[in-house]
Amino acid sequence: MIRFHCACGFDFLVAASLGGECPQCKSFIAAEALRSATSETVSITTIQAEHDVHHFDLDESQLLTNRLYGHFRIDRRLGTGGMGAVYRALDTSLQRYVAVKVLKNANQCADDRAATMLREAIAQARLNHPNVVTIYYVGRQAEEPFLAMELLSGPTLSERLKSEGSIPYGEAIRYAIQVASALDHAAQFGIVHADIKPANLILAGEGRIKLSDFGLSRIQQAEDQKQSISGTPAYVAPELIRGEALSIQSDMYALGITLFELVFGRSPYESTGTSVRERMEVHLTSPISFPASLPTSIPVEFKAVIDRLLSKDPKGRYSSFVEMIVDLKRIEPVSTTTAGLALRGMAYAIDQLALLLCISPFAFTIFLFNSSEFARSGYQWLVPIVAFLSLIVPAIYLSVTFRGWRSIGRYLFQLKIVEENGLPARREQLVAREVLRNAFAWFFPLLLYVDPTISVDSDFETVGGKDLMVKILEIGLVLFIAIDWGTTLLLKGRKSLHDYLCHSRVVLAIDRNSGKD
Repeated sequence: MIRFHCACGFDFLVAASLGGECPQCKSFIAAEALRSATSETVSITTIQAEHDVHHFDLDESQLLTNRLYGHFRIDRRLGTGGMGAVYRALDTSLQRYVAVKVLKNANQCADDRAATMLREAIAQARLNHPNVVTIYYVGRQAEEPFLAMELLSGPTLSERLKSEGSIPYGEAIRYAIQVASALDHAAQFGIVHADIKPANLILAGEGRIKLSDFGLSRIQQAEDQKQSISGTPAYVAPELIRGEALSIQSDMYALGITLFELVFGRSPYESTGTSVRERMEVHLTSPISFPASLPTSIPVEFKAVIDRLLSKDPKGRYSSFVEMIVDLKRIEPVSTTTAGLALRGMAYAIDQLALLLCISPFAFTIFLFNSSEFARSGYQWLVPIVAFLSLIVPAIYLSVTFRGWRSIGRYLFQLKIVEENGLPARREQLVAREVLRNAFAWFFPLLLYVDPTISVDSDFETVGGKDLMVKILEIGLVLFIAIDWGTTLLLKGRKSLHDYLCHSRVVLAIDRNSGKD
């Protein structure tokens, strides 16, 4: 149960998962509306589950329930940070819930705290971007500056890392692209965030992330070159430790560390230091500690992107976020929807039929030349030539595959081939896979080429023996096809043998999330 403030002004308890009716005005509040109205911003948990709330050791003076900050009435605390706390509050003027951030730092005077809050509000309010938390209001209550902003569902990526250990590769890349897009938008205003980390990245719905906390942001052109170091030690770029100027490359470095943490669940650097200075010095000298071998779900190109983002020299990083986004999109999985067995079977049958129809004229010609009537005419010397020419069919097919075109069956049933990690399959990978997948269609012309002496009598019964090589090919083909389909039917993931060998999988060509091919 949660307490809901109705538009009529009446407060009442309601089940978040069911919704309910206001006792005062009798209006019905849908569960979906409750979820959007009571979710958290800098989220420690979701508000829907009371027992999941994390408690923090704050002085009673910091418990601000029912206090008014401007026209915002504090409802409950959501979480705390190094500079203060974030609360859910009711905007009494618009009758909606917002997040109110209150700065509380005993070692900093009120004017300094107000300046910090104002800087965050101005920087963040300038930005109109779907991946940046929206700022509504900035003000001061007595000596306490506060900021009202958008209320999001959460949790933060930091919380997800604590609960899950790591985040799936494809999801992490998509979040990185969104953050880079937000930072590119900020860079157009000369703003550098200066504190990119998982704790400042908040989930705002299915697959969407928002960047918050611009309290340390700087206007790049207006800052003194000898500014003090600011940010979180685990994410501070090497040039800032050396006393150099802040730049968008500093944000890139922090985003690189964040992306590494999301994918691998740990820092890219191994540090045994205990002091803040020792922990920061790893950025200056330590190499990136990649896993001994990357999981199959992660492409090797990911390592190159991380290497560039974490370059010790800012000039070694990307020149712009646009350039960075291009590289991130190249290593973004294209689909996660595995194709069903029925669709794959029908596509396979159509492809085999089409290939056999293309090969059949060559096969018919060879059988005709080997018949008893043509045997006496002396045209049998054409048999190996026709058998060799029949290889034109697989050559054309593999050439088309190398160009990235889909087969007839996959085109009709909207299927495509990707690597195990979801990236588009490489050309050489596609060719090798098609050779194995279409072994049945390739076998017959190969058999004719290896043993062109096969002949048939008038009743089309085979006469003349086949040598050992042909028999081995026949047995091998039957075994391969049996194992190939056996793995598809029996093993987990419905992957065929040729997909295991080529590290590929079959997915739907239409992304259900975007509706795009």
